[in-house]
Amino acid sequence: MGRRGGTFGRRDLLRAAGAVAASSVACGEGDPAMPGPQRILFITADDLGWKDLSSAGNPNLATPNLDRLLAGGVSFERAFDVTSTCASSRTTYATGQYPHTHGVTALVHRMPELSLPPGTPTLASHLRDAGYLTGIEGKFHLAFPTGAEEYGYDDVRTSLLAQKITDTEETLDFLRVHADEPWFFEVNYMNPHRNGLGEFQQHEDHPVDPAAIVIPATMRVPDVEGAREEIAAYYSQVERMDAMIGEVVAELEALGQLDDTLVVFISDNGSPFPQNKLSLYDRGTGTPLFFHWPAALPAGVSRTELVSSVDLMPTILELAEVPIPDDVEGASRRSLLAATAPGAPVAPGAVFGEMTRHIGPLFPMRSVRTDRYRYVRNYSAAPIPLEGDDQPWVQEVLADLPADLTWGEPRVPEELYDLESDPHESTNLLEAGEEPAALAELRTLLDEHMARTADPYLGQPFES
Repeated sequence: MGRRGGTFGRRDLLRAAGAVAASSVACGEGDPAMPGPQRILFITADDLGWKDLSSAGNPNLATPNLDRLLAGGVSFERAFDVTSTCASSRTTYATGQYPHTHGVTALVHRMPELSLPPGTPTLASHLRDAGYLTGIEGKFHLAFPTGAEEYGYDDVRTSLLAQKITDTEETLDFLRVHADEPWFFEVNYMNPHRNGLGEFQQHEDHPVDPAAIVIPATMRVPDVEGAREEIAAYYSQVERMDAMIGEVVAELEALGQLDDTLVVFISDNGSPFPQNKLSLYDRGTGTPLFFHWPAALPAGVSRTELVSSVDLMPTILELAEVPIPDDVEGASRRSLLAATAPGAPVAPGAVFGEMTRHIGPLFPMRSVRTDRYRYVRNYSAAPIPLEGDDQPWVQEVLADLPADLTWGEPRVPEELYDLESDPHESTNLLEAGEEPAALAELRTLLDEHMARTADPYLGQPFES
């Protein structure tokens, strides 16, 4: 990346501009301080399960750098993505809208016609308009084949065909080149996503012993040898991402800039195992989420309120004191970040989720999640596609499916789970013959949300 074939490209122009800016600052002529954070580092993981950090109590891996950031800021124990597929989820981060509104309802490199239209206002473009230099490295999944330049990013350190971050060279270069400018930098790791062959590979610097791991109950994956091998390699890739993040944080500290840098971390969906990713259960949409900004936010605060990824974009904009556009469907949760007493600010009593498709076939469903219940409304009997279904161990499990799993089975019109007695969502109360009084309220909550956001599936029949 950067200069190629002796040409002087966009990257070189930005580096030259950064050098001029640094010179101006040294002479007292730099840009005035931003009203919000001077720098915003937005880090996303790819397919990281919500309980797959050591700070979440997972004994199978060590993530000291993410744990340190989380402990130094405000974290959310019950944060949820609005969907469970990457392109849709990432476009929600960019627009503050639900997938049925922004229209990216499938993987755009497989279905380019569903790409976000070029020039659509995004988090990056709004911050750029407010005076931040904007950059991106790693995964870009809002559109294909249109590049990130069309969506508000100035310094683009990725390409359509090479999006995996394998080291910190480009990240550290961005921090150094733009050290004296206010910036927004989006670093989108593809860890711990499977590689291009659909496999996980152990990273040589971060080996995880398959025999030593304990498969978390939250995953609802049978304890078979092939699953252990895959999950261990998955953890190895999480540890590699954590190590790279540690190098980035060390550079910000060396520059004396960590305290006035807002660091936001989130994962685009759940772990890539059957009925995790692509589902609307907690294990499919739950995500780690934290905000670290020592100059302005409290440290060591863990919030228990329900929060949604649709609120991420307006929250960052408000922290940066940038107006929130009228077409944003999420709401800023700045009050939750500023408070140190749990339960003090107003938080949403429910969060909503949706899936329509992933790479082609439709399997539409919508959900609402409250403190106690998750209600899922399916619009088709089509089974949820199984992540990793080409792996031998998954086929082995499917050949003799345990009674408590529904992998690959037709879906029913409605599902209801009591998260107090069934935190891993294994028993559909409606199939068990129960109908709690809360069911009518949950149906109404979902109907009202779908009407408010003009969801085209509202009122559609179930297709068997």
